[in-house]
Amino acid sequence: MSDLAIKVNDISKAYLIGLKENRHETLSGKMLSWVKSPSKNYNILKRLNTFSHNDESDDLFWALKNVSFDLKHGETLGIIGKNGAGKSTILKILSRITNPTFGNAEVYGRVSSLLEVGTGFNPELTGRENVYLNGTLLGMTKKEIDKKFDEIVYFSSIEKFIDTQVKKYSSGMRIRLAFSVAANIRTEIMIIDEVLSIGDAEFQKKSVKKMMQIAKQGTAVILVTHNMFPIQSLCTRAIHLKDGCIIEDGV
Repeated sequence: MSDLAIKVNDISKAYLIGLKENRHETLSGKMLSWVKSPSKNYNILKRLNTFSHNDESDDLFWALKNVSFDLKHGETLGIIGKNGAGKSTILKILSRITNPTFGNAEVYGRVSSLLEVGTGFNPELTGRENVYLNGTLLGMTKKEIDKKFDEIVYFSSIEKFIDTQVKKYSSGMRIRLAFSVAANIRTEIMIIDEVLSIGDAEFQKKSVKKMMQIAKQGTAVILVTHNMFPIQSLCTRAIHLKDGCIIEDGV
């Protein structure tokens, strides 16, 4: 296997924000708009597919601008920046949730992403059932989940509530269980958004220690956080984003 886990090549991401009066929340509203103003709506649709990389008009928001970086297996990259800097957009592109407007991201290996609290969880199911559901969504087989189940539950510290419906869990309980599932998958690349800030200080320290072990096994880890503790204690390097651009990249 190549040492390279991720290669981000000159990525830019634009969103067409438009005016509030031009937005239609319902299907009937959208259809009526097309009937009343077909020419106007055709031009909007055409613009979505043809706008320039240098387009600075008011109805375009550039979440990322010419972002490039590499990440090797076994490295841990922290991404920091204020809200709206573009941090989560990078993770969504790497997780194949959205596509870049320009540029491309090359990902070499199996990806485990933890971007939102309880992603992949069904609130009507128990914690036990959701371990199997979430593990399956992340690419694990039932046999793999069976083997890791006790370790997942122990790490999450919710043994007493594992057979309780997840809708009765606190946000902290959900994130502990979700992280425990994601952290126990044998994966080449692990992507984690701000979700760890929800856990208490003790769980954050335990999570950082777990991610250190994961990185030592050769997994590439990308972590977005406002908390400098995991950045300083875990990350081998960090990227600082501002207004969609990398302003610092180093150790």
